[in-house]
Amino acid sequence: MRNSIDYHGERAPRRPAVIAQAGYTGQNHFSVTYGDQKVTVRAEDGYAALFTAAKHWGYKFTRPEYHQNARATKLHYTPDTRPGALV
Repeated sequence: MRNSIDYHGERAPRRPAVIAQAGYTGQNHFSVTYGDQKVTVRAEDGYAALFTAAKHWGYKFTRPEYHQNARATKLHYTPDTRPGALV
């Protein structure tokens, strides 16, 4: 049985880091999903969260299949991003 440590001794991250809208200093967090991709975004509103996630993934926001199928859900808590923190 293999353990969760790879051959180089590095452990995979437990969850992705929170990305932030440029210039936004508030505390609103959104979970953005598109297909099988998911990211947590700190942004002013859902629209800004979708735009920031598209930029993070390398998509153009005007791509029809992205802005019609991507979803942003407001999180009613602040995600704990400390190393080793439990979910």
